[in-house]
Amino acid sequence: MIIDGEITNAAMVLLGKSSSEILFDFPPKIMWRLHSSKGELLDSQIFTIPFILAVDAAYKKVRNLTYKYMPSQISLFPTETQQYDTWTLRELINNCIAHQDYELGMRIYIDELEDHLIISNAGKFLPGSIKPVLDPACAPPYYKNPLLDNTMVNFRMIETASSGIRRVYSIQQKKLFPLPDYDLTEYNKVKVKIYGRVLDEKYTQLLFKNPNMDLETVFLLDKVQKHEKISKIDAAKLRKRKLIEGRVPNLYIAASVAESLGQKAEYVKNKGFTEKYYQDLIIKYLTQWKKEKKSDFIRLLKDKLPDSLTAHQKDIKVKYYLQTLRREGKIITQPTPSGKKVEFGF
Repeated sequence: MIIDGEITNAAMVLLGKSSSEILFDFPPKIMWRLHSSKGELLDSQIFTIPFILAVDAAYKKVRNLTYKYMPSQISLFPTETQQYDTWTLRELINNCIAHQDYELGMRIYIDELEDHLIISNAGKFLPGSIKPVLDPACAPPYYKNPLLDNTMVNFRMIETASSGIRRVYSIQQKKLFPLPDYDLTEYNKVKVKIYGRVLDEKYTQLLFKNPNMDLETVFLLDKVQKHEKISKIDAAKLRKRKLIEGRVPNLYIAASVAESLGQKAEYVKNKGFTEKYYQDLIIKYLTQWKKEKKSDFIRLLKDKLPDSLTAHQKDIKVKYYLQTLRREGKIITQPTPSGKKVEFGF
């Protein structure tokens, strides 16, 4: 860490005495902050160099509680785990140190909230997006701080060959937890969100049933459980494997998966029934009440139509069923006494 007999910035960041931070134009700092469920700041602490000690001190401030959850439908015994994997926190916090743009004069932040952590650092995310990093063959075009990065690898603070982030994702997959979220929307800032709890039990049970599922597929399913958009091409891949059904963006677990996970009722709520089922309901309703307006049929069917449809889409469905029955001659339409609305009857 000494070049031509001179101490480098990398040496100062990792091993320098705290009193030496005055030698920097922008002293490197790590800040831990604890927030309430309402977003209020409850506590905070700043850690200075040497970062080789500061990273452990900052980690010890995180409340890593025991979390219980039910990974499957076949056992009544819950699984217990720490909210955050130690290896995951080690990798992500040390990544912030290795890739921080120290010339920007910003701190590294560890923000602790009720059920997740947000870890952030200044600088650009060199791969551009997270998906390429999940490829085992991925390699960044260059390193922001090559000497610091290489030294941290030798100190076993971070992984080699850009494999650290992929390993973090794999750890979350094995825990059956949501995958980390990388937020790259702010200029010169990288934020990663680590979840300390289950979001969707169906996703957790799916991973439990398929422990060898490839990471790319898990990445896409994670987006589905978070109701994030995926491309039509990616949706087609999941649909081909019978993991999802529905149209983008209203995607849900497919029937074959739902049955294996004991989620038949949930599947029906998302998929709905056949067209004949809804048309028969309309006929039975008219048999009893003789005539009704379209709004009455919307109230009749809205709770029975798939949950994956929006309110507007449900209105269109009801209109379609009524038009179909009218074209087939099974019901008729006539104006209301006011002449402004249409009633349906026999």
